[in-house]
Amino acid sequence: MKFDSHLIVVSAENNAYSAWQAKLFYYSCVSKADHQPLIVVHGSGGELHADYREIVEAGGTVAQAPNYKLTPHGDEYPPRNTAGSLLHAANLCQGQADFIVLCDPDMIFTRRPEFPEVLSANECTYLNYTRDEVIRASDKLRIPPEVLSTRGNELKCGVPYVVPVAVAERLARAWLETLDAFPPRTWIDIMHAFGLALMRLNLPFQLFQMVDTTSRRDNKSEREMIHYCYGDKAWNKRDFITEDKARLVWRTRIIAEPGTVMEQLYSQIKEAHEFYHKSDSSELDSSEPLYPPSIFDAPEHLN
Repeated sequence: MKFDSHLIVVSAENNAYSAWQAKLFYYSCVSKADHQPLIVVHGSGGELHADYREIVEAGGTVAQAPNYKLTPHGDEYPPRNTAGSLLHAANLCQGQADFIVLCDPDMIFTRRPEFPEVLSANECTYLNYTRDEVIRASDKLRIPPEVLSTRGNELKCGVPYVVPVAVAERLARAWLETLDAFPPRTWIDIMHAFGLALMRLNLPFQLFQMVDTTSRRDNKSEREMIHYCYGDKAWNKRDFITEDKARLVWRTRIIAEPGTVMEQLYSQIKEAHEFYHKSDSSELDSSEPLYPPSIFDAPEHLN
């Protein structure tokens, strides 16, 4: 595999919560995967969050894109931006790469990955194409029941998505259209919609296993990537949503078991802070509290 044939793309939003994750992702990608990613930031055209400007100052590429989270039904579904990122990246990547590797910002690398050179994605066994809302959406889209039944198991997948640039725009548009057949939607239906879009386009597809998760804090770090989509009472990405709270992520001081996904995460948070502040040997403002207040105790509201 020619690693340079793949462009890693991160789908993000222009807010503090998404920005600190993208900042950590960028550090991890350049330091562990030896790759310069493209960060697609969806917003209303306003000024970029300061964390994105720090990424640019560190040598990163940040592209602004419109918001796709407003659905034709008049409601907002933020995961719709993921499909929008693929559409935006498809236009930016023409002639620059053969494959787009589409990621969420809440991911880090542990080492240089070997991404497939075919349309593929990471296996997610918890997807279920027999759920009522999936069946209703497939009926609206006139996907034959036998196709849903036959291909459902092979399309249980999530980030990262490896998409050939040659089909990226067509797949992105089909993904958006498919997602709009889903109301009401849950967070997981962005993933179901990807699978249904592949069925509609009758595209061949492969699964791979490249991602560990934080479903348990003692999960061993064995694969090339970590998706820290789960949290617990000691640390949870959702504790850093607001502007004030987001600054505390860089003050994380928690002891984790060696060799685990959480040790990797905590270590890279510390390394990333040092990476962005290498011209400044000082720590963050000492008036800022550590997170959590005690390295042995979770904040009271998480117990």
